[in-house]
Amino acid sequence: MITNPGEISLEDSLKICQECIKKAREEEFMPITVTVVDVAGVIRTTLAENGSASIRADIAFAKAWSCIQAGMSTTLLRDVIEEQPRLSNAFRGMQIIANGKLIPTPGGLLIQKDGKNIGAIGVSGDRSDEDDICAIAAIEAVGLKVGHKAI
Repeated sequence: MITNPGEISLEDSLKICQECIKKAREEEFMPITVTVVDVAGVIRTTLAENGSASIRADIAFAKAWSCIQAGMSTTLLRDVIEEQPRLSNAFRGMQIIANGKLIPTPGGLLIQKDGKNIGAIGVSGDRSDEDDICAIAAIEAVGLKVGHKAI
């Protein structure tokens, strides 16, 4: 089997999803869905808590996918668009081309290891800032690095 050394392992992606849900329960957040994708934007793991709305899986995937495509966290993507309003029309065009999968809302982060991107995480279920808290805690719990910009 050929493996890409830049891809997150299935084992790490599953652990990240589990740690993300663990953090959501510790904080008593709303039920969440979490998705981890590899550097090609392919889903490695998705977990949804009981009570998480079905659309949450699509949103979690879109947040993770947005990070891979934009090369930055969804928080940074939001900040860039807010700081440069002239980009909003271009961004709407990119959303159309991407079939709505680009989401500039916190809860999506790059996952990095040994100085390179290995994947991304997307979390959806509570307020976006809470989603971000879960994602950060999960990545760090597994011993990987949170990325806001691609390296």
